[in-house]
Amino acid sequence: MHILWKYLKPYKWLAFVSMLLAALAQALNFLDPVIFGKILDSFVINPGSKTEQELVTGVLWLLALAVAVSIAAKLAKAFQEYVLRIVIQKFGKNIFDDGLKQTLRLSFTEFEDQRSGETLSILQKTRRDTENFLNSTCRAISLNRSAILNW
Repeated sequence: MHILWKYLKPYKWLAFVSMLLAALAQALNFLDPVIFGKILDSFVINPGSKTEQELVTGVLWLLALAVAVSIAAKLAKAFQEYVLRIVIQKFGKNIFDDGLKQTLRLSFTEFEDQRSGETLSILQKTRRDTENFLNSTCRAISLNRSAILNW
């Protein structure tokens, strides 16, 4: 884990922005049922002495607000995923670059024992594996968050 943190440290601010965007998306998703509750409470169950025009205008305004909140939540989630993908790609690139640097530092006799294609495939596999690890970790966190919302 210490090695992973070493490579993630330069991107801690991007990771923090990604977490903030995820929190914003969650907050906006939680706000949507509140708006529909307000529609039901104020205009359906207890319309009071409001005219039909006031009822229609109020419901349409709250529905427009609900649509805007939903769109904002989707946008925040999309930007969060975009920033997260940037972090993961840069992370994988740094691991690949460091592996390549280490390979090029080998003496010719050590390097001669291995084929260059074999070394390159090992470096690419390492990069893919670490990116897959981060993707699966982020996917698991996202699924847990969805399970909490559905609960």
